[in-house]
Amino acid sequence: MSFLRETYKKRLEIEKTMSEKVDLETGRYEREEDTTDEWDRYSVREMYRELFPDTYDELRYEVMMDTWDELANFMNNNSHGGIEELMRDKKEEEPKLDNSIIGKLKSSVKVPEEFKFNDKMTFYTMLRNIFRGKNILVTGPSGCGKSSLGKILADITNKEFYAFNFGDTMNPSAKLLGDTKFDKDSGTWFQPSRFVSAIQNNSFVMLDEVTRDRTGDLGNILMPVLDGQKYLALDESDKADTVEINSDAFFYATANIGREYLGASHDLDRAWKDRFTGGIYELDYLPQSKEMELIRVRVPKIDEDDARRITEFTKKVRDLYKAEELNVAVSTRMAISTAELVVDGMTLLDALKHTCLPFYPVQGGDDTERVRVLQAIQSMGE
Repeated sequence: MSFLRETYKKRLEIEKTMSEKVDLETGRYEREEDTTDEWDRYSVREMYRELFPDTYDELRYEVMMDTWDELANFMNNNSHGGIEELMRDKKEEEPKLDNSIIGKLKSSVKVPEEFKFNDKMTFYTMLRNIFRGKNILVTGPSGCGKSSLGKILADITNKEFYAFNFGDTMNPSAKLLGDTKFDKDSGTWFQPSRFVSAIQNNSFVMLDEVTRDRTGDLGNILMPVLDGQKYLALDESDKADTVEINSDAFFYATANIGREYLGASHDLDRAWKDRFTGGIYELDYLPQSKEMELIRVRVPKIDEDDARRITEFTKKVRDLYKAEELNVAVSTRMAISTAELVVDGMTLLDALKHTCLPFYPVQGGDDTERVRVLQAIQSMGE
């Protein structure tokens, strides 16, 4: 094995400086404790750590336990030639290259630090779908990072980013197609929308909060855009002008689905879901440890203890939400905003109150939810 060869080579190189600790003729390492004990996988690994600290962390999880056992056996046998014989018997296996699309992505693209995935494979399958031109839909609670993930993926894939929010329009046709304009010099003319420009380029098109389309018109217009037809009709006539979709344009949609989202549909039409051939990804809030890591990446100056207490609070409130004792959970976005306030000089408790309490108002004299959240906030000061 390569690490055994490296061990032996390094012993020879450091003969002068390490002769007091390692007997190069026998391979015996003089431990400070009782040297009569036989070597085992743990003690020989500790020896390697002391001798070669620079490479130990890199190798400790990659080397199989039986290999450490074999090296321990050599140390117990006190045979100088034993290690050379052992290395001859252990032929190095050529690393198997994964030439699949996902394999190549894993070897060339690192998971971004600014977004934490519960499972790294989620990230790589998303990249695979972008490479293959398979539209994807991401669902999950508000503030869990769906929209920010879209921007991250666009940057990684070197596509121009366009965002279109389904909840901010009263005129779906004008938003996606364009509008008729008039001026006294040019008369009446048609101004294509920003969406029309986006779909004709190597672009990353984010269709944000698609469940907030109250009219249903946006989804209907987009049907031929998202399926195999790949065109956008500029009007409903039989002879309507059409815009062909660039083969490199990619569509990424987000949706908030749940009881707390007023004005949003509780689910998506089956025909709409079928257009996302890359699959539907169900994101959730991060586990506490990963959310803490994310907060410290997004807000580098936050104290570790403050980041821990913020995530303890978010976990408490989300547990209450899952138990249906609250109607709204605390989002990761709210946790990051709290951290930013703390860094800027606000106390942790005041920052939590400022960020979170407005989401739990007193309604009809009922302050039950607000009291529960306030109790969770106050417990962070203990």
